[in-house]
Amino acid sequence: MTAACVLIGIYLRRRQRRPKPVADQWQALAVMGELCPHGWQAQITLYGWGAPVPDDAPPSRVPLVELEWKQFDEEPGRVAVVRRVWAPTIDAALQSMVDDRRTDIVLEQIERDADADEDVWWSD
Repeated sequence: MTAACVLIGIYLRRRQRRPKPVADQWQALAVMGELCPHGWQAQITLYGWGAPVPDDAPPSRVPLVELEWKQFDEEPGRVAVVRRVWAPTIDAALQSMVDDRRTDIVLEQIERDADADEDVWWSD
């Protein structure tokens, strides 16, 4: 009984930590607004059957959705990040954009932690 309770507790804790997937454009708008405090911009391009796609597009058996997004810096109009994601649907492209930004935030946190720890570990 104790083992079952522990497993349920671990499952619930992990479930709470996972960010919810983006279900529509309004959720993507809200989440990206929180993740990009200085602003962001996205452009979606839909490719139909037989349409020429850019050379960097991944191979696909279905028409592709290209989403190019920009994150702005503190200085007005200055672009900090430009990314492009490819997906089979608009919803999947929006989710990829949000996932990219969340990954950036995690990597930024790791870099900050590494810079803070660098002084402790490396003493010449």
